[in-house]
Amino acid sequence: MDKQVIHFTSNPIFNVDIVENAMPLNLLSLKGMFKNQEIQAVNAHPKSELKTFFKMFNKLKTAGGLVFHPSSDSYLWIKRLGVWDLPKGKIELGESSKDAAIREILEECGLSGKLELKHRICSTYHVYEFKNKSILKKNNWYYLEYEGDLGTKPQVEESITEVQWIKKENFHNCLAQTYPSIREVIDHAFES
Repeated sequence: MDKQVIHFTSNPIFNVDIVENAMPLNLLSLKGMFKNQEIQAVNAHPKSELKTFFKMFNKLKTAGGLVFHPSSDSYLWIKRLGVWDLPKGKIELGESSKDAAIREILEECGLSGKLELKHRICSTYHVYEFKNKSILKKNNWYYLEYEGDLGTKPQVEESITEVQWIKKENFHNCLAQTYPSIREVIDHAFES
């Protein structure tokens, strides 16, 4: 579950492999390019090149969040497909990102209390291949607070097998068995 990074830059980065003549890049063309965990596409107009890169993908937007339960001083985690994750799901047509985050968290975790969105944490992106198509997934992450009992019910039809409230000092197990983008969300959530 290592993170692979592509830098779009006009100034080369020391000790990072440069991808020559790589545009248009897409997920299929990226296979085998990563000798290390990072590559860079150097261009006089990196923002333009990044936009071209994004055009090569089908886009999917999701929203979710890190949920805090103040009275138990714990946070909501889910286990999906054997990996610790934070609840999130697809933004429906006509739905705001914030509304989708609340709806998806309630659905995936079976919560019955009041869920209040406090602030935006960050957005993460990742790419994957599905049915021979390159998908660019943008995840919008929020910090939320929950008032209610700690009872949960995993949404098994979404391959969620566990929902747990976990204290921050016990995150180490979850962080060791999660995706790099979730570790990034946690880092951003607790920045000073």
